[in-house]
Amino acid sequence: MKYKVNHLFPVRFWTFQAPKELTMETLEKLKQLEYRSYNEPYGVGTSDQLHSLPEFRDIHEWFQKCVDQVHRDNGWHCDRLVVNKSWANRSDAKSGHHHSPHRHPMSYLSGIFYLTEGSPTVFLDPVRDREWGQFHLDGGPLSENRQFVHPGVGGLVLFPSYMVHGSVENESDIDRFTIALNTFPSGVINEGAYDRPMAEVSVNGWTQLDSLNL
Repeated sequence: MKYKVNHLFPVRFWTFQAPKELTMETLEKLKQLEYRSYNEPYGVGTSDQLHSLPEFRDIHEWFQKCVDQVHRDNGWHCDRLVVNKSWANRSDAKSGHHHSPHRHPMSYLSGIFYLTEGSPTVFLDPVRDREWGQFHLDGGPLSENRQFVHPGVGGLVLFPSYMVHGSVENESDIDRFTIALNTFPSGVINEGAYDRPMAEVSVNGWTQLDSLNL
């Protein structure tokens, strides 16, 4: 008997490609930073906050333009989704270093910018545990519950911050460098009754940003 599989309620991701020169300039600056491992025993080195460092302003301006474009296209009700936090990650070659599954709380959209080839990010199905709350049968489409993403050097992936993700062990011959970023809504947020907003918040990124022209 023939049938068709229908996938409903997919999670939307957005991908961008940075100019090659900007990517390479940013990578050289990342290599000069100090890294500390906050993910023992998995070993990934993490930098301090990039958004506070003036030498990374150019890449953050580009990040903000990407977020602004998605904001315009979706018409979200806030003055600006501000790139308010970012940090770099380094996984040494052939180290097996990786991120365990995690999400980014206190953020609306998050992003990963890839500056080298290497191991991909693995995203987990946000409703992957739905069967564990009921009678469970082993088997099923395990491959559909995980998606491996690497958009190439200079690729930026934006995604809802609730998505649980990690990185595959770096067994390649190169050091893996990425930048992770978070966003937070700024200004007037959500229209309420009597033309009064639900909230009004001031958020700083690499600079004080005006309202987005929606």
